[in-house]
Amino acid sequence: MVADKRYVYNKMAGALQESAPPPAPAVRARVMSTSSFAQSAAPPPMNSVQAHANNIDMDEQAPLTNMRREPPRPTAPRGAGDGRDPTRATRRPGMFFYTIEEGEHVLMIRKDGTMEEVVGPRRVPTWGRSFRRMEHYVAHPGEFLVVRYRDGRQEHVVGPAHVWLDPRRHLSATCEEGLQLADREAVVIYESGAGGGAVKRRILQGPAVFVAQPGEWLHTFSWHGSTGGSGYRKVPNALVFQKLWLMPDQMYHDVEDVRTADDAVITVRLMIFFELVDIETMLVTSHDPIGDFVNAATSDVVDFLGRHDLASFKQHTEQLNDLAIYRQLTARAAQCGYRIGKVVYRGFDAPASLQQLLDQAIESRTRLQLERATQQQAQELEDFKLERQLARADRQRSDGAAEQAHALTLQKAREAAALEADSARAEVQRTQRRLDHERALADQRTQHDEEARHLAALRQLGVDMTAFLTQQRADQVIEVRGDGKAGTQLHLEGRREPR
Repeated sequence: MVADKRYVYNKMAGALQESAPPPAPAVRARVMSTSSFAQSAAPPPMNSVQAHANNIDMDEQAPLTNMRREPPRPTAPRGAGDGRDPTRATRRPGMFFYTIEEGEHVLMIRKDGTMEEVVGPRRVPTWGRSFRRMEHYVAHPGEFLVVRYRDGRQEHVVGPAHVWLDPRRHLSATCEEGLQLADREAVVIYESGAGGGAVKRRILQGPAVFVAQPGEWLHTFSWHGSTGGSGYRKVPNALVFQKLWLMPDQMYHDVEDVRTADDAVITVRLMIFFELVDIETMLVTSHDPIGDFVNAATSDVVDFLGRHDLASFKQHTEQLNDLAIYRQLTARAAQCGYRIGKVVYRGFDAPASLQQLLDQAIESRTRLQLERATQQQAQELEDFKLERQLARADRQRSDGAAEQAHALTLQKAREAAALEADSARAEVQRTQRRLDHERALADQRTQHDEEARHLAALRQLGVDMTAFLTQQRADQVIEVRGDGKAGTQLHLEGRREPR
């Protein structure tokens, strides 16, 4: 920034810019007659009681005589944002003494023209002297003071700071806001060398607060952009700014009046996603990257439509979403330090006459498609009914076969249960017969044992066992007797059954 310019905060551009200083106000008379100043500035006289109640010295309320005084200078409204301290002194100058309050700076001017800065609290005699209050300028955090000196120097004091404006050394002081840079934001700063030497360029990236130093200024970019009434049409110098955005961004672009292979004129709507990756390359290779993107994308779309008629274009519109179609756009973006993320095809527009034909064709095609869909749905409904009938018959057959199989299974189960029951009964009967037989055998054995014991007892008693056993038991007894000498005699005796 040159020495005869100052910084102003441009809210539209979002940065500090240079502007010519405002015209200096005309120098007003610094000396007034005693009578005129007394009539214009002196308060009405007060008695001692009123002065004591208001804690004001009577010397200060006396009529002003034999004193050269500077009239009050017109100032801007306090709190206007220029950094001036709105605090003012509450005490008025007296006739013999001038009271300087604590925290106030006053410039005392003697008759010989010498000046002295007096800092309160202090009480100074007024005879042969005039006083001028010094303006106090304050910069808070995030602000800075632009102080211009009478010798041509300029100093920027970063807040928190304050300066008392001394007319012996200072011309003016203003408070400006620092430029706040968020993350992924950057500005390009130029700095002129001492004595008008070579200009240097540097890049400041956020997060940071930029406070320009004397001899520094920001690069202002003027690129293609969209205006309020042009839709997505890009016009030159519509986008003026000083902050660069390093995050991925996107823009809408309409390629207007593009002619297809069959001479149909249409407008293709695109959305381009891009990202700035190299600021230095962008500064060296392009003064308007958006304009370069617009021209390169237009060239790629014109080349694509030149190889297709309208019908073929409508069938291959998905290719406009392929980044390989935009060779010139990607190449030019790489040259400018940008990277193209993707390009999205958003549709096309046609003139009114062609659009009417397209609408009629679309209407006819839609009507035919609806009729076809209706017939197809009717046929599908018939097929569905037939399929459901066949499925129902198959299910009925399956249910009948399942019932028969279940009946056979139940019959086999009943037969098996009957066989098992018969087998169990036969087994029980066999077991019973065996038990009965065993019981009968046991009884017989017991009986035989009893008979054997009885016969043994009879034998011991000398009973002829043969006679005993044979009597009353044999139906016919054959007895052969003989001694072997006289011969053998046979005697037969029959048993008679009782009648």
